[in-house]
Amino acid sequence: MPPGSVPCVGCRVQLWHQGQWQPASVDTEQDDHVTYTTDAGQSVTYPLSALNHDLVQPMQDDNMAGSVEDMANLSDLNEGSILENIRLRYVGNRIYTYIGHILCAVNPYKPIEDLYSRGCIQAYKKKHIGDLPPHIFAIANECYYAMWKAGGENQCILISGESGAGKTESTKFILQFLSEMSQVSVGSGEGSTDTSVEQAILQSSPIMEAFGNAKTVYNNNSSRFGKFIQLQFNEKGSITGGRIQDYLLEKNRVVGQNPDERNYHIFYSLIAGSTPDIKEVLCLTEASEFHYLNQSGCINDSTINDQEDFSKVLHAMRVMNFSEKDILDVWCLLASILHVGNIKFVTTAGAQVADKQALSNAASLLRVDMLGLAEALTQRSIFLRGELISTPLEVNEAADSRDSLAMNLYKACFRWIITKINSRIYGNGHYSSIGVLDIFGFENFQTNRFEQFNINYANEKLQEYFNKHIFSLEQLEYNREGIVWTDIDWVDNGECLDLVERKLGILDLLDEESRFPKGTDNTFVDKLHGGHKENAFFLKPKVASRMFGIKHYAGEVYYDTQGFLDKNRDTFRDDILNILQESRSDFIYELFDTDAYANRTSLKSGTATRQRKKPTVSSQFKESLRSLMTTLSAANPFFVRCIKPNSQKLPDTFDPELVLSQLRYSGMLETVRIRRAGYPVRRTFDDFCYRYRVLVRLSSSDEDIKSHCSGVLQLVDDTGKEWQLGKTKVFLRERLECELEKRREAELHRVATIIQAGFKGHQARRQFHRAKQSIVVIQKNYKAHFWRKAFVQVRQATVTLQKFERSRRARHLLQRLREEKRQEEERQHQLREEERRQREEEEKVKEEEERRLLEQKTIEEKAKFEEKRQEEKRLEEERKKEMEKQEEIRQQEQKVKEKQELRKLLEDWAKAKQELAMLRAQQAEEARLAEEAKQRALEEEKRFEEFAKKKAKEDAKRMEQEAMSRLRAEAEQERRRQEAQRKWNRTLSTKKGEEKRESVDSMLSESDGTQERSSLDESGDELDMDLDDESPSSPKRHSLLPEVTPYFHAYLMMKGGVMNTWKRRWCVLKDDTLMWYRGKQASIKSGWLAKKGGGTGTLSRRSWKTRWFVLRGTTLSYHENDEEGAKQLGSIDVKSCKEILDNGLKENALSIVTEARTYHLVAETPEEASQWYNVLTSVYSATDEELREMQDEQANPKNAAGTLDVALIDSVYASDNESKPHQFVIITANRVFTCCSDTAEEMHHWISCLQRSKGDVHSGGQDFITRGWLSKETGKPTGTVNKSTTLKKRWFVLTAHSLDYYKSSDTNSQKLGTLILDSLCRVVQADAEMYEQTGYYMFTIHGRRRSFHLFTKLHTEVQQWVQSLQEVIDSKVPIVTPTQQLITDLRDASMNSEAVDQIYQRNPILRHTPHPLKTPLLPLPYGDVNANLQKEKGYTNLQEEAVKIFNSLLQIETAADQISIVQNILETCHDLKYLKDEVYCQLIKQTMGVADVDSIGNLRVWQIMACMCCAFQPTRNVIRYLKFHLKRCKEKFPSTEMAKFAAFCGDSLRRCKGREYVPSRDEVIAILGRRDMYTTVHCYGSSCRISINSSTTASEVVKHLIQEMKLKVVQRLVRGMNLEETHNTFALFERGAGQDKAIDGKAIVADILAKFEKLKEEEETDWKLFFRLFCFMDPRNVPTNSLEYDFMFEQAHEDVIHNRFPSSEETLQYLAAYRLQYKEGDFSKSGWINDLGQVYPMERLRRRVKSTKENIAPVSDKTERPATTKRKSNFLEGTLRRSFGKGGHKKARQQVLGEDAQLIHLLKEEESSTTSAVIAKWKMLKGLTKEEAQQRYMRAVMDWSGYGATLFDVECIPGKIPRDVLSACKDRQHPVDLWLAVSVDEIALYKRGEERPLASYAYDSILSFGAPVPNTYKIVVEDKEPMMFETSQVVEIAKLMKAYINSLVKKRYSWRTSYHSYRKSVDSDDILLSPTVTQS
Repeated sequence: MPPGSVPCVGCRVQLWHQGQWQPASVDTEQDDHVTYTTDAGQSVTYPLSALNHDLVQPMQDDNMAGSVEDMANLSDLNEGSILENIRLRYVGNRIYTYIGHILCAVNPYKPIEDLYSRGCIQAYKKKHIGDLPPHIFAIANECYYAMWKAGGENQCILISGESGAGKTESTKFILQFLSEMSQVSVGSGEGSTDTSVEQAILQSSPIMEAFGNAKTVYNNNSSRFGKFIQLQFNEKGSITGGRIQDYLLEKNRVVGQNPDERNYHIFYSLIAGSTPDIKEVLCLTEASEFHYLNQSGCINDSTINDQEDFSKVLHAMRVMNFSEKDILDVWCLLASILHVGNIKFVTTAGAQVADKQALSNAASLLRVDMLGLAEALTQRSIFLRGELISTPLEVNEAADSRDSLAMNLYKACFRWIITKINSRIYGNGHYSSIGVLDIFGFENFQTNRFEQFNINYANEKLQEYFNKHIFSLEQLEYNREGIVWTDIDWVDNGECLDLVERKLGILDLLDEESRFPKGTDNTFVDKLHGGHKENAFFLKPKVASRMFGIKHYAGEVYYDTQGFLDKNRDTFRDDILNILQESRSDFIYELFDTDAYANRTSLKSGTATRQRKKPTVSSQFKESLRSLMTTLSAANPFFVRCIKPNSQKLPDTFDPELVLSQLRYSGMLETVRIRRAGYPVRRTFDDFCYRYRVLVRLSSSDEDIKSHCSGVLQLVDDTGKEWQLGKTKVFLRERLECELEKRREAELHRVATIIQAGFKGHQARRQFHRAKQSIVVIQKNYKAHFWRKAFVQVRQATVTLQKFERSRRARHLLQRLREEKRQEEERQHQLREEERRQREEEEKVKEEEERRLLEQKTIEEKAKFEEKRQEEKRLEEERKKEMEKQEEIRQQEQKVKEKQELRKLLEDWAKAKQELAMLRAQQAEEARLAEEAKQRALEEEKRFEEFAKKKAKEDAKRMEQEAMSRLRAEAEQERRRQEAQRKWNRTLSTKKGEEKRESVDSMLSESDGTQERSSLDESGDELDMDLDDESPSSPKRHSLLPEVTPYFHAYLMMKGGVMNTWKRRWCVLKDDTLMWYRGKQASIKSGWLAKKGGGTGTLSRRSWKTRWFVLRGTTLSYHENDEEGAKQLGSIDVKSCKEILDNGLKENALSIVTEARTYHLVAETPEEASQWYNVLTSVYSATDEELREMQDEQANPKNAAGTLDVALIDSVYASDNESKPHQFVIITANRVFTCCSDTAEEMHHWISCLQRSKGDVHSGGQDFITRGWLSKETGKPTGTVNKSTTLKKRWFVLTAHSLDYYKSSDTNSQKLGTLILDSLCRVVQADAEMYEQTGYYMFTIHGRRRSFHLFTKLHTEVQQWVQSLQEVIDSKVPIVTPTQQLITDLRDASMNSEAVDQIYQRNPILRHTPHPLKTPLLPLPYGDVNANLQKEKGYTNLQEEAVKIFNSLLQIETAADQISIVQNILETCHDLKYLKDEVYCQLIKQTMGVADVDSIGNLRVWQIMACMCCAFQPTRNVIRYLKFHLKRCKEKFPSTEMAKFAAFCGDSLRRCKGREYVPSRDEVIAILGRRDMYTTVHCYGSSCRISINSSTTASEVVKHLIQEMKLKVVQRLVRGMNLEETHNTFALFERGAGQDKAIDGKAIVADILAKFEKLKEEEETDWKLFFRLFCFMDPRNVPTNSLEYDFMFEQAHEDVIHNRFPSSEETLQYLAAYRLQYKEGDFSKSGWINDLGQVYPMERLRRRVKSTKENIAPVSDKTERPATTKRKSNFLEGTLRRSFGKGGHKKARQQVLGEDAQLIHLLKEEESSTTSAVIAKWKMLKGLTKEEAQQRYMRAVMDWSGYGATLFDVECIPGKIPRDVLSACKDRQHPVDLWLAVSVDEIALYKRGEERPLASYAYDSILSFGAPVPNTYKIVVEDKEPMMFETSQVVEIAKLMKAYINSLVKKRYSWRTSYHSYRKSVDSDDILLSPTVTQS
């Protein structure tokens, strides 16, 4: 308003006060000032002279009423009017407001009546936005119908806002509306309650809210995870399926919450809603008694009904097809998490579990071993020298393990629930989709950690997406189309995102530091402060702390880095994974089966100590966001902005400041402005005319289509304010579009009415004609019926008359016929009587004739018989005569035949003799010919050598000519290049700068090189076109350089947003990557290095400073920073250096040695240090030509301020901007860059290089997931990079079904290959060592028939590709083989015997086959096996190995060495874990359907089955199948050998435990015979042969008190020795090679024997089992008459003779005498000691001889012994002094024996002297009994205070032991030899040979112990520095300390009550015996 003009008193105004517009009223008006009262109650006074429009604005009527539904229509457009409009609508319960098609929703924190009722849903159906008041249903309706407007384009709704703004509720309302629309489209009607897909999607919300939402300080139902719900629709508009993608579940909330917050809802709902029976099963009490629920002090909330929520969740889970077992399993898991949280720890030599009840409950619910769970939580296991060693954790580490267990349990459960929901709502196909994104809102707590960092990063990405669609693209479209437009400023957050995700940004540094084992949170924050302190969006705290800050779009947030690295690594210890995988619960087993299997495999292979190669949390989240943004970019977006009215979650409370801050950072004012001034609706001219052609009559000509559009628009808005015409499109405002749509619908309705009228008339006429025709037909039929009826009546009357007349005539005829018949019958009777009389007479005559003929015939037959008998007699005589003649003839023929054969033999002999002569002649001829051929070969070889020499000369001459021609061609090319350069320079004559000429030189030279090199590469392209089922051929050329891509560099002015300032950047286009730098990168390499020294003072020369190093040519210069023109602080000539070293003062250091000084440099990472060293050494020895080649690699992406992949650019075009004529715009999926070049030629060249056609044809019509350039290995795959490797750069596109690669990224590029992805594909990332060696990161994707080895130089790209590929593989439906389907069918039909019999009869898998197997029975992962196994044992891949095993089964029946085949099969299964199930299935197949079940072949297969059951246990599914098979075989074929083998296999399978080694040959032989194997256990002076089976453990061998156990080795041994009551503990040991190693109680004895067999083959050493004392619990109170005392005596003597007993020489001699008296009795004359080493420590004797010789110097001739010289201390000293006495030294030099011979001689003398002393003491013991000698021996040993401790030889280096220990040592500068004594109460340190300890430490003061590295043992004592010892007995020390600590813990904390209660809850067969030793 003009100065001095004042609104009247009481008027409403907008007042600028306290930095914002506030609604106010004019209170009073004075002469010189005016007083205003704001709505907040503040009174403000201004002088009249100061009033203006910037301070006070009158409020319009619409603002005062709050009636503006679309804020783009506000009369006054400012923050105050927007805020006031929202406030007034909020007060009136109108919480929704439009900004165009963007919805602003304010959370009311209360229910509003009928706002979301079914009637409201019906009201908003098929309504345009603006027809009804704003509502979220209107947005959902518009989104629903937009699918058909855009021809099936995918839609998405983005719901954003702070935590507590109502995003989750908005999501539910949208899903509710879409579900209702879907049900109406299929005609299910309103109120349908069936369990369809729609209802399933709605019912998923209660489940996800219960498991993923929690109460926070900002929101009572805050989503602690992000979700993207994608609904799939068909053409009819009904939902066919859906998918839910979750993002970053906040796991840490499970174990801890902030004050006044709660854990996830499901925990409280479970406790409140469970029935008493369920609570009893789950051991649940009140929520306040659980540590994970009572930390924050908030358990109940008045707004949350936990009991009702539990009922909803239970109902929803049943609707989602959760079985009752699934539900109970989930409840058990949740309850176990609560009990895990109640586990407490105390310190006793490390952490120990204090609360056994909580541990018992957790183990029972997880169905794992309680003792194993306790060990997993309190100990860390590492694989050391082939043995598994456990190291105790500290209390805080144990607590972290407990929390890690709880978090990963909950994470796995949540992941399983999401998978279960997705499987329920999965759809097979869809027409289009609608995605609803409900992701965590922006958070800024008092303490922000890793979770808040990721959450805010996600919100930054969404804000960028919003900015791009609402501001960037819209305004760029206006400029490109020439629309009259004034740019609207908006805040761009691109630079903030660059800070987070660019090269060496925060995420890169976080991942890099997470990969370093020594990386900590402090080193991470130090790198952040050092690398980003100059960034305007990075905030460094003023006070030194572990925090950093970021200027987000929503404000500044400071993050506490505590726990950043641990959370990013997301480590889960192997011990906990293994114990979970051993759970008897199928649910727990399935959750962790994959992780634990990979983990267990790495543990067996000795790689357990390495960090598992898996992506970090931040990299996974970054990749998930990238995938999400790709999905969103391919869809049409709708936005819902949720606003939180107050922070107290109170209804009817509006906080203007809070709401205004949300409006500001979300860009709401700018959004209103651009929606108000802009034209958000854009259609091409053709599309516009086609859609609205019904409004006007348009001509068919397309020449004046723009005027047609204008004509249509003039009809609706003749003012032209609501629309504009661009170059190719029509731009409309939303109001005008709504009006056009209404008119279009009205016109369509009018036209439709006319069409309907005509159609209805046509239908009526058609109906009339049909009726008329029907009437005619009816009339016709009626008339026909009438006349026919009359005709029938007449016909019936006629027939009646005829009937009567005919009956009369018939009666007359009947009477006549009857009379005639009577007469005929009488005549016939007379005739018959006459005939009867004639027949009787004839019969009598006939009988007489027959009697006469019979008599005559009898006489004739008698005569014939006599004649026949006479004839036969005559014929018999003739036959005999004929046979005699035949015999004579045969004999004569035989004689003739013999003569002929004899003649033939004579002829054959003559012929053979002739052939032999001919053969001898032929051999002679062949020998002659061979000699001639040899002569010809020699002559040919001479001629060939002459030809080769001639050919070499010709080739050399030809190559020389080719080289000359190539030089001439290069000279010609150089001439052309210079000429082109001169022309270009003339074009740029107006530019004087040297930089432009350099840019053009590079462009021209690179283009020439491109043509030349591309021509060379074209020859190999066709060789790389092989598909997945073919193997590629290798081209002949060998090069590491990929194909050359366009290269260009120049300066550009760049900016990311309108409000961002223009910045001059050096831009480089290289390898299809656009990189921009702060300064020109004309160097071979550049980067940050820490440099030592450089100042003039002493302190400055010792300090390290970070400098920017640049290597240009051979000069290495360093500067203050990386800005262009930064001050140069110094330079180094690399060529003149003396040497370059890579072993500097620090890690990652290198040194450059020059004549003047040595430069010490340190890089940030080992990779950087290696790269600098390689580059500097290359430059140091490079020629000028090689330096020019290195110059081509000048652009390093890691040093770039930003990078952009050219393939990801959507479009590039010139911008029509008069102020900047050379401006062009780059548009990507997420960002918009505005650039400006210096000349038009450069601008067009940039556009031509960047604008390349990139259609989506490459994805085969599918939506791509990831695409980009990768280098592919061609030729024979090697999986590495060396000189013979050929890499080609290819454009790779990953879709949901395959990985394709192309020659380039162009649309029409040739497809070179593809790899089909399924669930069996594997993606493997190579180690970082490859990058250090080659400079490439590699990963391999294994397909069914081939594998791709892919390379890139960026680690982030590898992570992105690996994660994307793994996600695609995981999303594939698992391949189910017929065998798997068979297992499922048998499981389902197991209760129906008839169905089972049918399956066995019909299924061919259950039948033996003699034919080889072509493919495995089970799905096996693709790809080769481990490289080491492949090299050592020749394995190929799993499929081929499975087929080989089946072939071995076919050959087993005829095999000569059956045991070798069995061991080979077992070894293959041991090495390749995936094959175990496969082999079991093969064995089941080969043992079914056999004709003879007891045949040799079948029994041999059963023998292999028995070996497998003894060695390996299959997975859960296969073990059920196997047990069913064994049971069926026993029932079907009882009393057979096969049934016996089946019973043996079943018993072995129940006892089977994991094996470390393949069964030995003896074990295999025993298993083949179905019997136990025998082995020998040795002890002092005796041995015992015992029987064991394949599952007998060492603890079972030692524990003889367990009566139920049969066949236990040491049970017999112990009973035989009367060890019924002992004071100490015994154990089994491995004895061999001079070592004793205690065997762990869980170790399988058969495994130990298998190891002995393997060691014997490799080392040729014999090992044996030895039984002796292990722990000395109470050695001083053992009865002297017990056998335990004898063990103590033998072990004490063993320690003495091995020099592990500190005592004087006199004591040792007496001990030797006691031993002799014990063994031999009294001394006799023949009792000389043959071997002193059996009773005396010879090592001590040898050391004394050596040390005495070194300490006593030779005495010269003139030297006299002082009078004070003491008497000699021993015989050796005197002997040495005599030998070096007068003249002794001279004589010694003349001796022939050397020094070693002399030592041997002296040792013999000393041994003789000691022997004499021992014998003298032995003689003094005459009469001493054996028992007395033993007791004296033990008393002498027990006099040492350290008796009972086990001594270990250790070596300690000064600086790694406490100072008090080091002070007792004389030599403090060299390693100290010590004894580490481990006893029942403490550990002690002794100097070797001394009796008193240097220091001792009780177990209570020991915090932890273990082996950080091999041969190093570490002990951490409270209040002392860690002690480090070098020793080879690390494993033995750890086992013994663990045993003592376990016994100490058992004494202090009673296990009995909790353990017995635990044993009652589980089966006794499932409990694993875990004690290492057993105390009897």
